[in-house]
Amino acid sequence: METGSGHSGLSLASPIEVLRNYFGELPGERVLASLTVAGMEELGQLLVQSAEASISDPVPPGTYYPGGWLGAGWNEPIFTPDLHVALLYYPRLLVHDPLSGYFFDRFDDLPKMKEIRMVNHTSRSHIAAIYSGPDVFARHAVYLTDKSDPTQALDRFTRLIRTVVSFAPLIDRGILILRPQWPTILNRREALMSSVRHDVRSPEMQAAAESDPAGVSRWDNIRGGKVTAGTGVPHPADAPWQNQDEFFYLAKTLAVADHAGATYVPPTDADFEMVRAKAATGASRIKGIEQQPTKLLEEVARLVVPQLKIDPKTTIRIRQDDESFDSWRRELSLLARDSKNDDAEALAGRIDDVLIPRIRDINRSLKRSRPLQDNLIPDGAAIAISAGIGFVASGPAAAAAAPGVIGWLFKAYQRPNLSGSDTVLARLIQK
Repeated sequence: METGSGHSGLSLASPIEVLRNYFGELPGERVLASLTVAGMEELGQLLVQSAEASISDPVPPGTYYPGGWLGAGWNEPIFTPDLHVALLYYPRLLVHDPLSGYFFDRFDDLPKMKEIRMVNHTSRSHIAAIYSGPDVFARHAVYLTDKSDPTQALDRFTRLIRTVVSFAPLIDRGILILRPQWPTILNRREALMSSVRHDVRSPEMQAAAESDPAGVSRWDNIRGGKVTAGTGVPHPADAPWQNQDEFFYLAKTLAVADHAGATYVPPTDADFEMVRAKAATGASRIKGIEQQPTKLLEEVARLVVPQLKIDPKTTIRIRQDDESFDSWRRELSLLARDSKNDDAEALAGRIDDVLIPRIRDINRSLKRSRPLQDNLIPDGAAIAISAGIGFVASGPAAAAAAPGVIGWLFKAYQRPNLSGSDTVLARLIQK
């Protein structure tokens, strides 16, 4: 009997809910080992249907989209440090759904880029034609190309499931929001290509694309790296289209963020310059464009999470108090602005000067209050106190929650004297 066969219910929520509905619970190793190719295809259909049905559901306020580089690769080990750095800073992240994405097969319906004709340097005779674009870039590591080897396909899919399940706490809490990008790209094809044509004609956009050719994103996992034909040069009529991939990537990234109601935050200087140039070409200028302070966050992580590993439980703990997390983010934003022109050495020194004294103070506070090491600023359900018989119980054995004023008193004397941002910092260094 196939694993999960017979499940017909369809969740319109996250892929985590689809997995729960299909398997009856989040699948472990034994269940995944018994999944068949037919079961995988059945589950794939449910994942795609659910993803398409929920694509227009708005995301909560405070959701940021880091673009395809991290947005599409968040589930790959190579991008784990980038993900953890982003989770130090953003209340919520919109990322691509790798499970429904694995079964996308409408590559021929994706927008087509213009073929670039190459000619000989001297004779101007035609020597080659170069084609690239999303219909080419995205045809790897998907079921359409893996299905000729069912064992490989099943292995890749179950690995995707394992990764998504490992992030279930963050997905359930809405800290990681998984959405497919393909329905948006297909539905907005005409607008995307209109944007590309506009950018090809724009000197400002061309200059931004050429300002750092190796650093501007061309696709979800590609920066720079244009293919050329030996000693050839682009045909004069095609030369303005050399940056069409970069323009399309920017347009589709903005479309994905817009469709969900999230804010796109370009992670690199080159991608940020593209966004700024695009904003400046509009009829009304756009202010307040955000950029992910990647270098600053990496320096903060050096002190508070040196291995760049933050498990889901820690990520949830640092968000237990929305006000504290907002304070933490505001403080990091101010640091990012102040350090904008710092070189690497100056930035490291600035972060040391700001954080090291606070980390020492927090550790001293925590040593004076042992219960805080286990549960910083405990919520009402975790506070054990028995007012009726006149004593305060502590530890996991205590069962009664403090009522009214007694509970407020308990909380007041059990917490260290920390500002909101230091509450987050304390949770990080005590993870």
